[in-house]
Amino acid sequence: MKSIITTVFLIGSFLASGQRYVDTHDPKNEEVKSLLGKGSELNGFGGADLKISELKDERGLIAGAYGGVLIDRKYLLGVGGYGIATNIDFDGNVDGVDKPLNLHGGYAGIIVGGMIGSKEVIHLTFPVFFGAGSIQVSDKDFFPNSPNDAEFIIEQSAFMVVEPAAQLEFNITEYFRLAAGMSYRYITGTELDNVKDSELSGGAIMISFRFGRF
Repeated sequence: MKSIITTVFLIGSFLASGQRYVDTHDPKNEEVKSLLGKGSELNGFGGADLKISELKDERGLIAGAYGGVLIDRKYLLGVGGYGIATNIDFDGNVDGVDKPLNLHGGYAGIIVGGMIGSKEVIHLTFPVFFGAGSIQVSDKDFFPNSPNDAEFIIEQSAFMVVEPAAQLEFNITEYFRLAAGMSYRYITGTELDNVKDSELSGGAIMISFRFGRF
């Protein structure tokens, strides 16, 4: 929890740097400076992320998509959603019986962040995701004699997530950018017998594809 509070504080301080106020001592100058001022440049973009990460000690793929606006070529603001795209199998326990189980889930929320030197061919970007999600633990052989779907959800829970990232971004064309870097996923609030917050939290190697007016 201390790590999450520290991350939120740092991001808030970073975004606050965009709200620069210059005191000219001119009583006629009563304009309030803001991130989205009259002269702000807004460009829309959309994209997709692929993240390789460990969940419940198993390596898997998390995939997602997002969209938003780029403010003054410096700040990101958008919404997105992610889900577990591969099978995450692990040994669990159901009513005192050890069984192979499977993990499903995803999360959605808002994305904020900033860019340094966005007009350069290679530059830095720092997106941060804040959101909530749901995780399910299922038994793939709960109905062994069923001719159709034998899977059954054993337990499920909601959770909160904060995921800061740091990436190197490449301007491939005027309307397409490719980024690569790392993120760290902080998960809290799960109430499951077979999975802990710490088993869902962890680092990820990520690749991002972004399209829009930059």
